[in-house]
Amino acid sequence: MKAVLQQVRALASTLGVAAVLLALLSLLFASCASVPRGLCNPDPSEGTVGSICGFKNPEDIEAIPSAGILLVSNMRHCKSGGKLLAMPLEQDKGKAARTWQLWPPETKTDAEVADPAGHPDCRKPPDPFSPHGIASTGTDVPGIVRVAAVVHDTREAIELYDLAGIGDEATLVWRGCIPLPAGMTANDVRFAPDGEIVATFYQPVMKGLKGTYYTLASTLGVKTGHVIAWKEGRDWRDVKGTEVAGPNGLVVRDGSVIFSASGTGEVCSVPLAGMTDGENLKCTKICGHPDNLTLSPRGTILAATHTDAFALLICRLSQPPCTNGSQTPEIGQPPCRSGWSIFEIDPATLKVTPLLHHDGIAVGAVSSVAEHKGRFYFGAIFDDRIGVWEPENAR
Repeated sequence: MKAVLQQVRALASTLGVAAVLLALLSLLFASCASVPRGLCNPDPSEGTVGSICGFKNPEDIEAIPSAGILLVSNMRHCKSGGKLLAMPLEQDKGKAARTWQLWPPETKTDAEVADPAGHPDCRKPPDPFSPHGIASTGTDVPGIVRVAAVVHDTREAIELYDLAGIGDEATLVWRGCIPLPAGMTANDVRFAPDGEIVATFYQPVMKGLKGTYYTLASTLGVKTGHVIAWKEGRDWRDVKGTEVAGPNGLVVRDGSVIFSASGTGEVCSVPLAGMTDGENLKCTKICGHPDNLTLSPRGTILAATHTDAFALLICRLSQPPCTNGSQTPEIGQPPCRSGWSIFEIDPATLKVTPLLHHDGIAVGAVSSVAEHKGRFYFGAIFDDRIGVWEPENAR
């Protein structure tokens, strides 16, 4: 901690504190003067970014075609807490978008799970519940999809669920959890083909001033975490060679883990087993600060990046007090209008191709992307809606 603080002080001295404060203030006043945005538009014309309302800090999204749904993690802390919501992947044209709650269940229970997945001592679901990154994978049981969610608040852990049913009939059942090592908070999670669960150890703390400190430190190039992996019968392991500034989103493909270093604006690739001595980390620069990554139907990687770093920071710092007596603050006051971009990356060469840039007016602070049948959906960590977009001539 002391060494990190010394690096931050040195870099801040070089940049000039007054210049940084002036930039923050100018962006703050600029955002206050912005014009009101329109209503949500779930069925925009081709080439136009639309939006779907009904969410609170929808940080990550996961397309699950076998269940016919888009799974959305709502990180909101206060009042009713965070949620996992669902909406149809294929909406009826001209009709209002439908969403419904999959977790927590309307009737909570304190009953213990007799044979939990993950850690054998994790027998009760978390309450309160604040979901972050999410992932899904098929199972050996027909009709059952395993879902993993990075969850904060009650404990820092990867929570495991079974998803059954299709569309409105889809249900989530909590199955167990994998607690994270002490002093770690995770950001995103993925399933490897052999059953290993891979996550990004983002930074030691996310909440409060310490969390903001580590986020700022990462934007100055300070390494705050790395990739970790867990498998049944074995504790967490560090994926050697993945220490970067702000490890954030990740995908697992062809024996490699490809992950974003949000602090330095890079996307990197290493063998899932870890690097050997003498190997160099393979990275490519990308515009902005990359957040979540996901695989496209073509096997390429889709990356959502934040292109207005200071505006995004202001959104993070705009935390209203809780109104229900809880001591846990909201994670950000929506709506946020920071700009963002979507890129497509070749997983073999890490060649980057720009797909879309948006100023944040229709939906801001986009942190994740999913594609289904040529339609793109966008999660947005500091907004009250998700985005939707169909490229021109996509059909």
